[in-house]
Amino acid sequence: MAQLELHLDHDISWFLLPSYWAKIVVGLISFLCFANSYDGDFVFDDSEAIINNKDLRAETPLGDLWHHDFWGSKLSSNTSHKSYRPLTVLTFRLNYLFAGGFHPVGFHVINIILHSIICVLMVDVFSILLGGLQYSSKGRRLNLAPRASPLAALLFAVHPVHTECVAGIVGRADLLCALFFLLSFLGYCKAFRENKEGNHFSVFWVLVSVLLGAIAMLCKEQGITVLGLNAVFDALVISRLDILELVHKVLHKNKSLE
Repeated sequence: MAQLELHLDHDISWFLLPSYWAKIVVGLISFLCFANSYDGDFVFDDSEAIINNKDLRAETPLGDLWHHDFWGSKLSSNTSHKSYRPLTVLTFRLNYLFAGGFHPVGFHVINIILHSIICVLMVDVFSILLGGLQYSSKGRRLNLAPRASPLAALLFAVHPVHTECVAGIVGRADLLCALFFLLSFLGYCKAFRENKEGNHFSVFWVLVSVLLGAIAMLCKEQGITVLGLNAVFDALVISRLDILELVHKVLHKNKSLE
């Protein structure tokens, strides 16, 4: 399967760029693609999550963010939406304080920048998913899909499915969650290195990955799923678990018991 993916990367009619240039191109195109949303206004859920949310005001104690939901209601209240995203609300509060009020330009610009950073990280993510996780003798990760990974990241960057998350200010919850989700995944990949000297395991990077996963969860609830992704990636890619062989053994064992 890996050899097939490498041949596929070789057959792609896409010019080869150095890694840093590929990331610059992806980041720039992703920024330009959604740059026209900078002058948008507060719409739809923005009014409740931002304008009418007292947690953004300076007079509201900062500790209240940890006891309120995404819309500023107490979590213990029966009318609470139970959406617990304190770190996302904290970024809204910082936007409000630095801008000196509800000026949507600053909110939109941060969303566009976050989307660009995510797209740059996707170059590394796709290089792992398409080319595998291998390291040089010096411990540097090898990009075995130098053409396919930037191309896939570009398609991700300009896809219209991201319009709501980037152009809608409340979509920052998805952007922040995705950012720390990807950082958690990349951190987990960094914890395992295989070279001529054998396998190297870093407890530090595993703990960093778990911490980043917790931050993603505090930006949006779905961030917790990165822990499951890391576990599946560990089993299938790092530990090279053969699912078909495992299923065959289980079925054969059941037949023997019968």
